[in-house]
Amino acid sequence: MDHELYLKSMGNTVSQRAFFSYMAQPQRSYSLHMIFREFLKQRRIVMLDRERSHWKSFLADYVLFRLYVARHVLKDYASDYAPLLNLYQGFDEVDEHFPDLLIREADPGRGVGDISLLPDNPETEYSLEKIRALQEKFEYMAARAEEKAQGRDNTLRLLVTEGLSYLAAKDKVPLYTPIFWFFVKETLYYGRYLTDFYKGLIPASHYETVHARPPRPEEDEEEEYEEDPFYKSYRLPAMIFLFLAGLICVVLAKG
Repeated sequence: MDHELYLKSMGNTVSQRAFFSYMAQPQRSYSLHMIFREFLKQRRIVMLDRERSHWKSFLADYVLFRLYVARHVLKDYASDYAPLLNLYQGFDEVDEHFPDLLIREADPGRGVGDISLLPDNPETEYSLEKIRALQEKFEYMAARAEEKAQGRDNTLRLLVTEGLSYLAAKDKVPLYTPIFWFFVKETLYYGRYLTDFYKGLIPASHYETVHARPPRPEEDEEEEYEEDPFYKSYRLPAMIFLFLAGLICVVLAKG
């Protein structure tokens, strides 16, 4: 296998790992669908029957969002080491077979899945055309995040926040703050995995022979994404409600 083909296969590999959880140990051992269901049980959050179809769409869309995050994080590393551009070919292959992969990874027969939260018709709901349209939305959000935030980590955090908010509105799911934080943490852990994965594909000799930007020291430091009490509690919706109530009072007073 030549180097280009190898890197293409690595793009395929890193994309397929987007279907798995990074919060449960060992990481990448259980599907997101299974871990999300277990999270709801632990937090005693009830998924109503009328919400189930919406959550099915959200979870599938969320996996697509993670696949976009894989593309987004790669940009910095590919700008340093051009051969990494071959990974995008592997990403494209996963996009083309997304419905099949979604079904496979949700298969409980493999011991890691949960088919109960699989979309009813993934083959028709996630055509390549629809996937590309959703990626364009994420690309727009990423461009805005890069304009607003400074630094790779802050940009990713802003992208994750906007992406999850957009999908919650699109799929009409109640993204309560504990659930919101669950998906934030999952995505950031996946982002950490991507960083380590991409770094490992760049030979050390590259930085010795080419005037490329070496990894920033802080990127090598372990960062724990502790659950923010502000997100863990239900204060976030309350604060939003108080803000809106105050705004309405001001408008009525002026009227």
